Amino acid sequence: MIYLQEILNLTPATPETLDFFVEVGQNLLIPVCERLGVRMVVAWFSTYEWYYQVNHVFEFSDFEALKEFRIKSNKDQQWGEYITQLEIFAPERRSRLFEPIGAIPPATLHKAIEESQETALKVYSFATLEVTPNKMPEFVEFVKNLSKNEPVIASWRPIAGNPNEVNDLWKGSLIPKEYEPAIEGLKEWFRRLRELAPKERLVQIFPLPYSALK
Repeated sequence: MIYLQEILNLTPATPETLDFFVEVGQNLLIPVCERLGVRMVVAWFSTYEWYYQVNHVFEFSDFEALKEFRIKSNKDQQWGEYITQLEIFAPERRSRLFEPIGAIPPATLHKAIEESQETALKVYSFATLEVTPNKMPEFVEFVKNLSKNEPVIASWRPIAGNPNEVNDLWKGSLIPKEYEPAIEGLKEWFRRLRELAPKERLVQIFPLPYSALK
């Protein structure tokens, strides 16, 4: 699988702009995706980098499917209308491609989407980790074992750019609400994690109404 992440900084950064953008997603973006056979796995907003930053993640079976989508969308009138709205309300934006690191099968994310359609979780966590050089195989095995007991549902790395970056998608919020002393098992777990990935940024994210993952 290949994943295309679209990162949009809404302007002006207000709740009203986010409301408007949700309408754009529901009325323009999702119909285009459905018509062109593209799956948007998750759409969320967060406030960590930018107040009301929106992220879209699209799933493609391979590069050929992504290429076909780009060709078709460039000829699609409704997609052109969507891009016009981006120029107005998200002039600052960027995109990048991900691929699975091999620790968690795409079916895990698909199952989480199905479950969220029945009972919306409403909050997830997105972790960006800097893996120690030459430790990626060990990190992949760490995440594979972790996923057997913990609610991590996707683990991706950028196809271009930093070869040591990994992005993990978790069910629920991993951000503590208050200080609590670390228990021994957690201490040991984090010691091992920091050997493999010394740097980590954790963001709490909230699915938008048109997101497949709720």
